[in-house]
Amino acid sequence: MKNLILAAMVAIAGWLSASAQGIPAPEKFNEYLEQVVTLGGNNAELLISATMESLAKDPMKYRQMLELAERRFSDAADPLHNETLYMAVLQHAVDNYVLSGTEKEKQRLLLEGAKKNMIGSIATDFDYITPKDKTVHHLKDLKADYILVYFNNPDCESCETVKQRLAENELINQLVADKKLIVLAIYPYDDQKLWKKAKYPDMMINGWNQSRQIEYAELYDLPTLPCFYLLDSNYKVLIKNEGSLNKVEAKLKALTTAPAQDPNMARCEQMFNLLLENKAQELYDNMSDKVKSQAQPVMFDGILTKVENQYGKYQNHEPWDIQQIQGMQAYTSLVNFEKGQLGLIVILDEVGKMLGINFVPAQAIKKN
Repeated sequence: MKNLILAAMVAIAGWLSASAQGIPAPEKFNEYLEQVVTLGGNNAELLISATMESLAKDPMKYRQMLELAERRFSDAADPLHNETLYMAVLQHAVDNYVLSGTEKEKQRLLLEGAKKNMIGSIATDFDYITPKDKTVHHLKDLKADYILVYFNNPDCESCETVKQRLAENELINQLVADKKLIVLAIYPYDDQKLWKKAKYPDMMINGWNQSRQIEYAELYDLPTLPCFYLLDSNYKVLIKNEGSLNKVEAKLKALTTAPAQDPNMARCEQMFNLLLENKAQELYDNMSDKVKSQAQPVMFDGILTKVENQYGKYQNHEPWDIQQIQGMQAYTSLVNFEKGQLGLIVILDEVGKMLGINFVPAQAIKKN
């Protein structure tokens, strides 16, 4: 596998370690977190973990970063809200020696809450009634391409504002009209009279969790209201604890709008086919002149055979996706073998010549 790593492929772990060593003074922590978030995906998660590890040598700064990261990453209304990074911070706090036992227990409880209904997991079912009848309904009775759960409180001014914005949102109303989306507004608390007095737009289902299980059994982690959960047709969580309707709209637009085909995806498919056919010389010939001097055709020889010796015969691969890796646009796919799955990364230059190609653990390219 090591022979597959080209000079053009970034040594991400080393870069993360170096970046974490350059942590600014506490008054710059806010700016630093903003920079971490811009990395996105797995890179940001690795860097925040490396950051906490570096700060562990200074308990005061560690606690300052911990407090700030929790406040900014866990608050659904904060522009830096990011559940994955929040859990990475909490996990480090729980696993390491910096905090006292009492402090660590608090972080453990917060981590337990954050792990509920994680992105990619199947959302926990819950019951609700509507003002129209006394029939008990369930989340998993709903059938649509997407389900947008809007946790709200009628006594909350922000909730009312967001409710009105939902009613006026052109994309969401069109998806509801096309029966591709269901908007389920859920009041999770105990004031039935308050709920009954509230008015909700016709484009959403108005529900009350009468059993109070959402709150009593802590089925969902709801640190602030309003917040959204977006689910697919199989109730898989796509967005969790999101306070920004703009971000929800952007996600729905991305999910329901067919993207223009990137010609480089066809180029990546061509490179992958050369890999499958063990055409080492052709792969080398398709490399950018920038990196040719640092590679040899033999580096590509028998790569698939070596992978299949460990993972079994190649089966198929999933559609190509685009991700940012170390500031470079990378084309990624999940490749299925008999015994498991690997990720494949291809990086091309501006004219479609190959800068790097590499098999990586599947989780390294799976989206959060």
